[in-house]
Amino acid sequence: MSDLAAQGNMPEILALESWIKANVDQEALLETTELNHYRIPGVYARELKLKAGTILTGKIHNFESMGILSQGRMRILTSEGAKIVEAPYVTVDKPGIKRLGVCETDCTFVSIHRTDAETIEDIEDELVSDTFEQFELKRLGRSSV
Repeated sequence: MSDLAAQGNMPEILALESWIKANVDQEALLETTELNHYRIPGVYARELKLKAGTILTGKIHNFESMGILSQGRMRILTSEGAKIVEAPYVTVDKPGIKRLGVCETDCTFVSIHRTDAETIEDIEDELVSDTFEQFELKRLGRSSV
């Protein structure tokens, strides 16, 4: 296990993520979630529209990025702790951020990233990791675990 996966609240976040994947109908969750992608040269934005009561985790961000809660109220847990945020809310996130969010109301959350990749597949491959081990390898310039 990566040292990053053991820091702060991350073991609890990863345990909750594992429980969610095993016990929550992922297809039903996707039906209640609207995902939009936006691109301009050098910039990618990912917008999630979520229903009140939604609990979800994000992937690990490989690079510094911005997050914007443009609608709603959300509880957010990261390795650094928990907080309740309400729109309008803007954060600059360091590489390695992974969040667990609980939507207290309907929410719209946007992540903004710098990239020259053009397809969603290439963008995700560059910008996010599924595990902290994969994140560490990407940071070292290696592409796979």
